[in-house]
Formats: sequence, structure tokens, C-alpha cells
Amino acid sequence: MRLLLIDDDEVDREAIVRALGQSVHRFHVTEANCAKDGLDMAARRHFDGILLDYLLPDANGLEVLTHLNRAARDQTAVVMISRYEDDRLAERCIELGAQDFLLKDEVTSGRLTRSIRNAKQRSAMAQALRISHEKLKELAEHDSLTKLVNRYGFELCLNRALNQVKRQGDILAVILLDLDDFKGINDTLGHQMGDILLVEVASRLSKVVRESDLIARIGGDEFVVLVTEQQGRYFPLSLAKRLLKAFEDSFHIGETEIMISASLGIAMYGESADSASELLKCADIAMYRAKKLGRNQVQFYSEELDREVRQRNRIEQGLKKAIKNNELRLYYQGKFDAVSGRLMGMEALLRWMHPEDGLLGPDAFLPVAEEIGMMEDIGNWVLYTALKQTRTWQLLLADSGQALPVAINLSASQIGGESLSDKIKGALDLSGLPPQLLELEITENALIEEPKQLARELEQVVALGVTLALDDFGTGFSSLEHLRHFPIQVLKIDKSFVATVGKDEKGCRLLSALINFARGFDVIAVAEGIETEEQAKFCRDRGCDLLQGYLYSKPLTVEEFEQKLVRPLLCLPRH
Repeated sequence: MRLLLIDDDEVDREAIVRALGQSVHRFHVTEANCAKDGLDMAARRHFDGILLDYLLPDANGLEVLTHLNRAARDQTAVVMISRYEDDRLAERCIELGAQDFLLKDEVTSGRLTRSIRNAKQRSAMAQALRISHEKLKELAEHDSLTKLVNRYGFELCLNRALNQVKRQGDILAVILLDLDDFKGINDTLGHQMGDILLVEVASRLSKVVRESDLIARIGGDEFVVLVTEQQGRYFPLSLAKRLLKAFEDSFHIGETEIMISASLGIAMYGESADSASELLKCADIAMYRAKKLGRNQVQFYSEELDREVRQRNRIEQGLKKAIKNNELRLYYQGKFDAVSGRLMGMEALLRWMHPEDGLLGPDAFLPVAEEIGMMEDIGNWVLYTALKQTRTWQLLLADSGQALPVAINLSASQIGGESLSDKIKGALDLSGLPPQLLELEITENALIEEPKQLARELEQVVALGVTLALDDFGTGFSSLEHLRHFPIQVLKIDKSFVATVGKDEKGCRLLSALINFARGFDVIAVAEGIETEEQAKFCRDRGCDLLQGYLYSKPLTVEEFEQKLVRPLLCLPRH
């Protein structure tokens, strides 16, 4: 065992060397008579143990012990030796890294040998504990798959960087990157292939960032880059564009070629937020906007964007309770005969009586409902509520011989659901409303996916006796195809064409063509958005069947619609 003895007293050194020589164990002792020489020797050579005198001419033992622990490449067993018995001194030596404390008067061969061996064992245990701690720290702060820093490690680094930036005034930005449709890759190719792709993405992104930048994986397919820069305000955007460019080439995993894009959000310290959690939140908001605008792009966080996202979150949380709290409302807008002006039916229009924001139109909340998967629940509520109310008015008008069919909008998710015909039949049976008094409106965009299967489903709906209407006619890309493949009986001409009357000659010609088109296909033509008598006359003169718009009636509550439009029918002669 190689030992270093640091002691300025030559007599004491000889006594210790003699005692070690009497041991059954072999010790090779190197001597130093001052702190400086001892530290120099410890730095140049490795020793299994160090015997260190507490009092030295150029330093005390505590100072030397501190230097040894700082400079040591690995843990070395240290036994402090002193001529003075002091329990507090002994405790202090142990606290600073010594493994044992021995009085010079007690130095014997056996005691010294035991002390050195025990110190060596304690040193080995301390070394193992330190290595274990470092491994645990590595596991705690790094992602096991990509070997990048994980969320915990990133937040530690971000907080340290923020403290430095606050002192020095540097630029700091967080760039959040989320892979587009990574779930689809996991679903189609399997999670193992997805993990390999994540490793490849991490490798490619790591080559883009600078050594001074920190890249981390903080979620399943979420990566984040911490950028600090003394100058160059626009550098974070430049780096984000380079990160985006890294996805232009496909990823080759075995024999599989994978194309994937990413959406990025940037948040700047000071402009977006001042804390680590708020910076990440702001970057996430910007990244969500990039997703919403079509993916594969970069977006900066802004206060306007924050307000928009906060409002969306309010809408989302409120929607989840809207049906249960009876906050949804149906308004009704009449459809009138183009020639006589007589009420011929109505359309059920959804509204939400928000507890804080008041009455909201569908554009304010239906896109959110579609995103969070609530359209089917809302659509079912609309269907049952409208059929029940229409049945009430049918019974009210029974003696007059009048009948008012109701038109209800179907969303794409409702149309694409299973057993649409069974759902419609169940709602009709529950309400008692004859199927001839129900008209279902669908948009052209809802007919794009799986048209053959959808056509069969809609044929079954029409077979029940229900009328099928194509809403917003003329705004889609394949209107003629829809008329050929689907059992459409009513065409609702979009209000954007009606609005051109008296303003745009080309638009007027197109409106005329759409009305003639409906007549040629022997389907009912309904013009939406009629606001002026000029518009009504234009559509009437060209053979439009029904007119709908503010000129005749705005959307009304149940009570208003019944009072203003339904009950007056009781006074009309039977027809």
C-alpha cells in the first residue's frame, strides 16, 4: 500500500514509519515535511492513503485537506494525525473529508494499521456512493432514449441561465419543437420504430444547434432549445428556421423512409415572460398556433396570441359543462316561399348562452368543439331538441292543416359516424315527428372523405323519408360530383352569391346559373342571406323556390318564433 506522510516533525515521521514497518502489511511510505511539498506529491502521484499532520509550518491540516479534496481525481483515504486531543477538531476533520483522526501519542503498529485500513474502506465506500450519486443525477437529468437533457434537467439549466441573463442583460429565448403527427407514425409503424425515429431526430437537431445552446427532450415528441446570445436579437428565429430545415430530408430507418415535419414556437425572455415556467408556457402557445396554421412552420409568442389561446381555453372548459348546465339554445329562422312570401319551414340554429360572455354564435365555439371531440354530443342534443320542438308545433298546427319542416345542420363528425340512419330513426321515433318534416343539411366539405361509403349511408337516411340538403352550394370544389353521387333534394345557395346582387355583374350571372342549375336537376333551390328586396326579386324572377334571410326574419328564440311566425298560420285558410 502506497502512503504519503505529511508531517514537519522528523521525529514523529520516523516513529510512524517505524510503526508501519512492524506491521504484517507492507507499506511504501513517501515523506513530505510541509504542506506545499505534500500537495505537489499528491498531485503528481497516486497514493492509497495519506497521513496528514494537523499542524504544519505553512498551513494547517484543514486547509491541506480542503486542497486535497478539490484536486483529487479520485477519492484518497486520509487519516489526520495530531498531538492534541480535541473532539471538535476531530469532527471538523471528518466533515471536511478525512476518514479517521488519530492522536500521535496513540500511534502503534496495530492501531495505525487498523486506522489506515479502515480509512481505505471508508474511502472506497464514499467513492462508490459518489459514483452512484452521479449516476442517479445523470438518470434524473437526462432522457434515457435520446441521451439529451430531460425536462427536469432543462428546467435546472433554464433557471441558472435566467439568473445569469438577469445580471448580464443577454438575450435568452426558448424554442419549443413538436413533431407533426408523430402519433400516426407510432400507430402505423409501431412504437419501436417511433423510438428509433426520435433518436434520429435528436441526433439531427443536435448537429444544428451551437455548443453554447442546450437541446433537451421534454416529452414524447417534444424537444426544446435554450438559446442565449449577447447580441443578435433575431438569432433565435434564424436558429428555429435551421431546425425546421433539418426536417426537409427524409429519415431512413432500415429500409423504411419516413418524412415528418415539425411545428416550432419561440418565446423571448423579457418580452414573453420572466420565469422558466412562463417561458415554456408561452413557447407552447406559439407552437400550438404553428400547428393550427397548418404545421411545419415557426411562430413567435405575442400578447394577442396569448389572449386568443386563453379565450379558447375558456371556451373549451365551458363547453364541457354547457349541455349539463342547460346553456345551449336553439334559435329558428324561417324559410319563405319566394312568390307568396308564406312561411314554409325553418332552420334550427345553435347558440350558446355563455354564463360570462352572453349569447355566442356557432363560429365562436363549434371549431373548438370539433377539436375536442364534442361535436357528436352537441349534434345529438341539437337533433333531439329540434325534433321535439318541431313536433310541438306540428301538434299546434294540426287543425289548420299546416306543417313546418325543420332543417338541421349535420357536422362532418356526425356524418362520418357509424349508423347515421339508425341514429336519425331513433330520434324521429323518440320525438314522434314524421320523417317528412325533417331536413338534414350537410356541407360539401363533409362529403369529401370516403364518398362511396357515405353515399350508401345517406341513401339509407333518405329512404326513411328524410330530406337531404346541400348547404353552402357553390363554394366547394366538386359540387357537380356531389349531385351525381349523393341523394341531394335541396340546394342552399351560399349567401356570398346573393350578396353580389346590385354590386357585381359577374356574381349576379353566377347566381343565376346556380338557380338554373338547381331547376335543371329538379331540386329545390333555397337562397340564403336575403337582406334586401332587390335580392329577393332577383332570386324570385329566376325561379328560386325558397328565400331565407333578415329581410323576412332574423333567427328567433322558440317563444318569438312561435308568437311571430307559427301562431299566425292558425288564422290562414287550409291549403
